[in-house]
Amino acid sequence: MKQFKLTSAVLMLSFAAPTFAVQSNNNTETNDELRTELQQIQHRLAMLEAQESQASTPSNTQFTVYGTLRPTFGLTHTNSDDVWDVNDASSRIGFATEQQLGDGLTAFAKGEFKVDIKNDGDFGDARKAYVGIKGSLGRVAIGKQAVTQEIISNPVDIFNRSGTPIAYDSAGPFRLNNLVTYRKQFGDILFSADAQFDGNKGSGGSDFVNAGVRYKSDLIYIAAAFYNKELEDDKDENTLGVTIAKSFESLYLAAAYQNIEKDNVDGSTLDVVASYFINETYKIKLGVSKFDDGGNDISSGNYNAYNTTLEWHKTPKFRTFIEYQVKDYEYRETNDQIMVGMRYNFDYTF
Repeated sequence: MKQFKLTSAVLMLSFAAPTFAVQSNNNTETNDELRTELQQIQHRLAMLEAQESQASTPSNTQFTVYGTLRPTFGLTHTNSDDVWDVNDASSRIGFATEQQLGDGLTAFAKGEFKVDIKNDGDFGDARKAYVGIKGSLGRVAIGKQAVTQEIISNPVDIFNRSGTPIAYDSAGPFRLNNLVTYRKQFGDILFSADAQFDGNKGSGGSDFVNAGVRYKSDLIYIAAAFYNKELEDDKDENTLGVTIAKSFESLYLAAAYQNIEKDNVDGSTLDVVASYFINETYKIKLGVSKFDDGGNDISSGNYNAYNTTLEWHKTPKFRTFIEYQVKDYEYRETNDQIMVGMRYNFDYTF
């Protein structure tokens, strides 16, 4: 509309020029002077049109709203009790945005929040909340984020529950607040490093340091990562993890292992998983996990776990499933759980 008005103004001035010239001759002005003034006015209007056109051009900003809702219903059986319950398998809603800054730089931000279907569908607790900048030198971000150690857990995180991967979940970190992260991609190789700085813990420096490297291609996925975490009484937790994954068309195999040294006690986690598309609609998943906290008495939480899942993939966004899991504790009651559930994903970019 503004461009139309400016163009109209130019045309009106052009039509008015002869009349203006006659009137000006009576005032001793020459046609050449009037023509010069008119050209200056037209030039100015052309500049205003260009500025208006530039201002109306869409900015280099992308905004995405995404989420996944994952209700479950099932029976948990122990030696002493049976419990029926509606639960939630890490439902969440989030947004992500990017803006081109020029000179090869991009600003980005993300906010991701839990949707607790089990408890009144409450919405609020942050899973991720950070802002960063990326360019040819890498990516830097500050806030609550996924840690580097997830390059170990992600390949074996295939089941439909919040406590997965099963053994890793008992010991490994997923997301941390007060985190500063750096990522740099070199072709198929990713280098990643994190540090947590929480002044409320009384530490003068970093409370958590995590670094790792990942190789990911169509051929294979291999990753290794190490983290050091400060504990109370000036004690440390040191963990080294490795993972490997491979796809064979419809078949997927992955394994992740962590060695955990905590207060001079050695523990470990092991997750081995497989999935197979029976056809375009049905998929079966299998998993074996072993958690060892280094204990050898009744206070220990050591267990072996087994998981079997059958999924019905009607569309890429919607699936239903039935899942059975056993946690066979060394010093506690065995825990069996069978559940059915649904999962709906959405993702809209503006």
